Amino acid sequence: MATTASWTGFGTETTITVTAGKVTERKYVLFEINGGTGQRTDRETWTETGAAIGSHEAGEPAITLDEVYSKAKNEWLKKRDNAEIYFEAKNNGMISMAGYREKECVDDCFIGIKIGLIQKL
Repeated sequence: MATTASWTGFGTETTITVTAGKVTERKYVLFEINGGTGQRTDRETWTETGAAIGSHEAGEPAITLDEVYSKAKNEWLKKRDNAEIYFEAKNNGMISMAGYREKECVDDCFIGIKIGLIQKL
């Protein structure tokens, strides 16, 4: 499950299911956290399967874990003079965050991926 969060209280979760090396399902949730109560309210949800995978613009791309590692190596973790790079492996030693933030950017500037959970089905 890949996640995003904003200082405004909105966030997303994208869950990708891979079977036999192919993406077979993508689920998405857009949610809002109430700053006063901490209560989460889902604002938009959808599920894609089969030929419909990738038909929505929102959410993380429908890619496999091998593709995530490739993007981390070749895009998100490249040295940039104007950016700070982030990498964590908190999913039992597997990638949990890879990306960068441009130094001059103030709000919601992370470019990359944050993975909250990797599990075998």
